[in-house]
Amino acid sequence: MKGEIGFLLHPGEQHAVQGAEARARELGYGVWVEVREPEATLAEHAADTRLLVTIGGDGTFLYGARLAAPHGIPVMGVNRGRLGFLTDVEVAELPTALEAFAAGNCHTQRRSMLEATVPGDGDAAPWQTLALNEVAVKSSGVAVARIRVEMDGELLGDFDADGVVIATATGSTAYALSAGGPPIDPRVRAIVVVPLAPHAVISRAIVLPEMVTLRVTVERGRVIVAADGISEIRLRDGAEMIIRPGPELAFVRFDSSPSFLRRLREKVRFGLPLKELERPALLRPDGTEEGPAAAEARR
Repeated sequence: MKGEIGFLLHPGEQHAVQGAEARARELGYGVWVEVREPEATLAEHAADTRLLVTIGGDGTFLYGARLAAPHGIPVMGVNRGRLGFLTDVEVAELPTALEAFAAGNCHTQRRSMLEATVPGDGDAAPWQTLALNEVAVKSSGVAVARIRVEMDGELLGDFDADGVVIATATGSTAYALSAGGPPIDPRVRAIVVVPLAPHAVISRAIVLPEMVTLRVTVERGRVIVAADGISEIRLRDGAEMIIRPGPELAFVRFDSSPSFLRRLREKVRFGLPLKELERPALLRPDGTEEGPAAAEARR
C-alpha cells in the first residue's frame, strides 16, 4: 500500500466522495473519511496519510489546513462552496486529480501560516491556534477598542478601532481585502496588518516581513479573537497575544491551476472595467426619441 488518502467532508457532502474513494483504492491507497471528528482521526492516521482532500468550500479547506500543516501533509481542495478561492478541483475532476497525484503530475506550493498564542493566567489555560488566512481581533461590543500592536519589541501602533486584522499573503484576499488591505501574491513572504474602521485621519494597512513576531495588547475594551473564522477566544483589558510564523502548508497544485492574477479577476473582479451599460434614448427638442447611436454620433 502506498499510504493513505484522507477525505475531510463538509456535512452533507458524503455523496461527493464515493467515486473518488473507490478510485483512490484502485490506485493502491488506503482511505479514511471524516466529517465530524477530524482531529482525532487525522492524529491516528497522520503517519500514513500522504494527502488530505477537503470537499466543501474555502471554510472546509481552512479547517483541513490547520489540521494537516503540523504533520506536513499536503492538502487538495475540492470546491463545493460559493467562492472557491482556495480550492482548485471540481467534484467531477476529483478522480482524475487523484490519478495525477499518484503519478506525480502535480506540485506543492508552500504557504505560510500564523501561530497565535494567548498566555495562560491563574483563571485560564493557555490558548494557541493556527491560521492560514488571518487572525482577527475585533471589539465584542459597539464601543471602540484600543489595540496596541508591537513588532519585534517596537511599537507599530495604538489603534482606536473596531479591531485589527493580521493576515498572511494567502489571507490578504479574504477579510483583509474587504477591510481595505492590499492583495498580496502568496509567493511574497509577507504579512499585512489592517486596522478595522480606525478612528483616525490616517491609519492604513501596512505590509511586514512574515518572519516578525507581533505582540497584540488589548489596551481598552473587550475583544473577540477569531482565527480563520474558526477558533475564537474572548479577551479583556490588559490581555496579550503573540503572533509568530507557524508551520507551512503544502498546497497541491496542477499545471491547469489558475494563477493568482486569474483568481483575482475571476473571483473578486480585480482590475476589470465596469460592464458597459446601454445608454437610454434621449429626447429631441421636438419630443421625439433619439437613439444612443445617433446621440453618440452627434457628439
